[in-house]
Amino acid sequence: MPSFNAAVLALAASATVVLGHGHIRRVLVDGQTYPGYERWATQDQSDAVTWKFTTEDEGPVLASSINGPDIICHQGATNAAGSVPVAAGSQLQVVRFNTIGGFEHPGPEMHYLASCGDAGCASVDKNDLRFFKIYEKGLVQGGMADSPQWETQKWATTEIHKNVQPEGEGFVDTYTVNIPADIKPGQYVLRHELMGLHKADRGEAEFYPQCVNLEISGSGSQQPEGVSATDMYHGSDPGISLDIWVNLESYQIPGPAVSSISSKRYIGEETIARHHPRAYAHKTHPRDIKHKFPKLAV
Repeated sequence: MPSFNAAVLALAASATVVLGHGHIRRVLVDGQTYPGYERWATQDQSDAVTWKFTTEDEGPVLASSINGPDIICHQGATNAAGSVPVAAGSQLQVVRFNTIGGFEHPGPEMHYLASCGDAGCASVDKNDLRFFKIYEKGLVQGGMADSPQWETQKWATTEIHKNVQPEGEGFVDTYTVNIPADIKPGQYVLRHELMGLHKADRGEAEFYPQCVNLEISGSGSQQPEGVSATDMYHGSDPGISLDIWVNLESYQIPGPAVSSISSKRYIGEETIARHHPRAYAHKTHPRDIKHKFPKLAV
């Protein structure tokens, strides 16, 4: 028979199993709103700026698929026709919608850009995209996992989620993306990605990538080379293969390092131990964690 501790940890890890499912509903720039692709919409969506996807439950790309095409812009992703005009050095807001409760999974937030080249983002082959990272934020405060409050062990996603807002039949979380000031103007795909680490201890880390077409203006000249999304992660990476239901002191964000095109301020100063080897190694299971999970979400 499983121990009480093991049973509670398993419950905590599975209780929010669908709370990360969702999609980018819209993108905001300078007071203008640009619509995202809505999986179940019946109206014309030719102006959608986010790439289409095929997953019916809007669920994750699993760790077992991180070296396949679904990791690029989500499951069965195809190009968006619309694009968001944005100036280098400015900000945009990505608004993610979820019918259950917003994105409640603990994990990092990452932003990547990839030039669409001469093909343009409406036509580029997603397998040709080469992404460079412009932002990352992971473990904000170490400590014992305390779902669903996340007041002790804090993550980029759980901190954003504390400002979740009700909207219609669901909820929205809003993420800010800063466009590097020195980037070369042109058409780019923004790859906005969240991770859910609640089941990573079972080898089931969850990835939630979504892509947005951008038309970046400016006078910069920088355009890092980047890497294919299918080569960015490996199942054995410390930031993918780990147990967060412990006294976690540090965390190594997976994927390439943030490009030098982004300022240090933007990289995320709160992120703990970005390049610390085996950064999650310290683990201390409590003797009794009943007080840690008083009201698990379902």
